[in-house]
Amino acid sequence: MKKIISFILTMIMLLTCTSISVMAADTQSDTTNQDGKMTIGVSVYNLNDAEVRAFRNYFENYVGMAFDVEFLYSSSISTAEEEISFINELHERNVKGIISFLSSDLEEVLPVCEEYGMYYVRGSGTISDEIYEKVKDNPYFLGTIGTSVETEMDAAANMAEYFVSEDQNNQNHYIIACGGSAIGNEMHRLRTIGILNKLQEAYGLSYEKSVEELVNTQDTEEIETGSDIKITLVPGYPKDHLDEKLADSLNTGEYNVILSVVSASDFIKIIDAYEEENSTDVLLGSIDCFTEDTYEMFNKKGYNGKERIDYLVGKYGAIVAPSFVAMKNALEGFAEDYREDGSAFRLQQSFWTADSVDEFNKQYALSIGMYDNTYSVEDMMEVLKSYTPETNFEKFRKFTEK
Repeated sequence: MKKIISFILTMIMLLTCTSISVMAADTQSDTTNQDGKMTIGVSVYNLNDAEVRAFRNYFENYVGMAFDVEFLYSSSISTAEEEISFINELHERNVKGIISFLSSDLEEVLPVCEEYGMYYVRGSGTISDEIYEKVKDNPYFLGTIGTSVETEMDAAANMAEYFVSEDQNNQNHYIIACGGSAIGNEMHRLRTIGILNKLQEAYGLSYEKSVEELVNTQDTEEIETGSDIKITLVPGYPKDHLDEKLADSLNTGEYNVILSVVSASDFIKIIDAYEEENSTDVLLGSIDCFTEDTYEMFNKKGYNGKERIDYLVGKYGAIVAPSFVAMKNALEGFAEDYREDGSAFRLQQSFWTADSVDEFNKQYALSIGMYDNTYSVEDMMEVLKSYTPETNFEKFRKFTEK
């Protein structure tokens, strides 16, 4: 029976994976839960982002249907104040748990959750050791699930190395789309550091400023490299007109590689247009997600039959399953059983990587295929105490970090 249910859910998932970008207002219009469903808030940075859509698809069309759970989403949030406003709204609706995909200031956000008795888990992200030490003892902070500091930096460095290794004559010139690295997004900061360190090491560059200073730039900045290699940092999110900023740098005609720590789907059309107008190929590497958007980038050819994207480091929809398990366990009264030595947990996950169409397609099929998914309903039941009373934190760690 479980396999039949999983198969049905898989079919629903495949039919809906490209059509779930429902507006936040539609989801939030029902302010009460009349049918007794468990309700969990989800705070996101951009409701229409491809990665967020992948997470949402998995939650709504797989987890929600299997476990009778409703998810209430924020609109786009970029500051702690905006997340607190969303938390206030959830509190008014008597919601007692929130899964966050933000990088906002936990020192500001968590006291509000504690006041309301609302559990909070960082669903797919990284926080610094310094911040963790400050918030780990908040009883309503369950913890963080995501890539480690080292994984973030190494993944970005490996992406840079891929393009450096193909540059035998030192002719590459790089634009780095560094997202929110300067405004508190720890993941983006670590990724940008990883790229800059690798380029410096590989080409023997001498930056005029330290890498720690460079990642804090809030304006487009060409770096002094001490060589003929050009590197320009372009910060900002899509809402900050990132596509226009990248177009400005591309249109100088000096750059042939873009390395992005944010989703490239928001600016791929800028690259397409530039390539057609200038009869040239721009190499692209991105830290993104295995979604329908990146599927199209890999499978739809660009200028002169070239790949539109050359290298992807990515998450996948089901990667958010452990955050749901942690929250469901907490809401059902087992939060204390899942603290690590009395503190909020920090559990690690890995990225997937693809540098060819075939490699991408194999992993993409796993990302959207619920019947053979990395985190199936059966797997989740094994670490949910309401289904498996004897389960414990170590089993949850193994489930998360596999």
